[in-house]
Amino acid sequence: MKPSMHRDERSRRRGLMAVAGLAMAILAETCSVGLVGLSGWFIAASAVAGAGAYSAFSYLAPSGGVRAFAVGRIGTNYANRVVLHSAALRRVGAARLRFYDRLAAETGTDRAWSGQNLDRIMADADTEGMRLIRATAPMFVTGALAAGGGLAVVLAGYPAVAGALAIAVAVCAALAIFTVRRTDDGSRGRSSLRAELVTAVEAWAEMASLGAADQLAHRTLRRLAVFERQRSRQAMTTTRVLAAARVVTAATLLLTVVLAAEGGGGVSALVYLALLVAGVLANAERLVAATEAWRLARQADERLAALDPDEFRPTRPPILSATYDRHGLAVSDYQLPDTPTPIARPIGFHVAPGQTLVVMGASGSGKTTLLEAIARTLRQQPVPAVITDVHADDHLFTGTVATNIRLADPAVTDDAIADLLTSMSLNQNGLDPDSRIGVDGRALSGGEQRRLHIARALVTQPDVLLIDEPTTGLDPCTATQVLAAIRRRLPFAVLLLAMHEPTADPDVLGSGWSTVSLD
Repeated sequence: MKPSMHRDERSRRRGLMAVAGLAMAILAETCSVGLVGLSGWFIAASAVAGAGAYSAFSYLAPSGGVRAFAVGRIGTNYANRVVLHSAALRRVGAARLRFYDRLAAETGTDRAWSGQNLDRIMADADTEGMRLIRATAPMFVTGALAAGGGLAVVLAGYPAVAGALAIAVAVCAALAIFTVRRTDDGSRGRSSLRAELVTAVEAWAEMASLGAADQLAHRTLRRLAVFERQRSRQAMTTTRVLAAARVVTAATLLLTVVLAAEGGGGVSALVYLALLVAGVLANAERLVAATEAWRLARQADERLAALDPDEFRPTRPPILSATYDRHGLAVSDYQLPDTPTPIARPIGFHVAPGQTLVVMGASGSGKTTLLEAIARTLRQQPVPAVITDVHADDHLFTGTVATNIRLADPAVTDDAIADLLTSMSLNQNGLDPDSRIGVDGRALSGGEQRRLHIARALVTQPDVLLIDEPTTGLDPCTATQVLAAIRRRLPFAVLLLAMHEPTADPDVLGSGWSTVSLD
């Protein structure tokens, strides 16, 4: 069978399951309203009959009807949950697969996908797929109950009550539509606020150095206040509309009692009509939430249809060949697309054990990308070696110096940690294994953080160590001491350093050092 035929068959099955689920939902609510109305009439009729001296009232048929509605309500509710939820989950799966199929058809499958952006896409797919339960089912149920309830009231001999019920349902629907038109897309406000908070956190250190931290805080608080006011307005609008719908329900119930009394209805008829109308209007009140869910699902569907697939993928990673064995590290066939620095020549190199290679280049030339690509490629190969890389934006965790270093080697002793700190000249700054470094290492200076990153990497005793900007934040003397300590502690390791320019004293890198330029 062709793929298109498979898709058509799956679509047809999803449609049939959705129809069956909607039918079960209508039956379930019909049984619920019927149970309430018939039970009320039965109780009232029994009370009226019991008040008389002689009565020929038979309770057998009404009690049987009550039991039938009760059993039907249980069965249809269970079937509704099973069938309707299964249909909704199939729709969610189909919405996700449509996105995957589109990406595969337009750009191929050879590129990694951004997890954060895919989370956004999957959330929209879930919202669109769950429209069946949150929006479509309540709307269909309300329409069916309004028609069925009105017919039942007319057959009972009260057409005026049926007219009042129809008007009340129409007013509830109009209120729901009004609510949707008065509310904005909250997802855009949340995305804007999230971007503002991320930017504020990243810019905090720089703004503090400029003395503008207070201005940044006030700006962020203003954005947060605007978002909260918007949410409060929307919540207030929804609350007022729900209150208005309940006022409509109360007024309709009062009008029902008046019209039924004028029509000569007895107590049991009044109770039956009031409970039937209340059951129908209780579902009509749900139209407010249903129309809001419909709006969100429609917006999610529009975002899915309008998105650019390339927006949800990171830049294609560089292509290279990297191998490591007892003879050293070999890199060849290096290609670096999507970089402002043109590379028209092939780049390759070999670094023997105990040697150092300094990768130089201006900012944006691709030094960081090259080191990350080498580390990633080596880790994908079954090589019996320890590969450790230190990123320029490596992370330090809240706690002590020792807890951060033991992330690399839980068995390292305090004495070994103290020796590491000495080799990194951190002991001169008063740091010891028990020193607390604050949240994200903020109790340390930039140079101290960098040396602690390197000390943590040295604990692993790697065969290949790649460090991006090892001397950031260090004065020339301290930088020389750190580079010398790295080579002294790892005499036989392959060392790759990404730097803007070589150290002032290249002898600290050992006798076998070389450079490669990406400029």
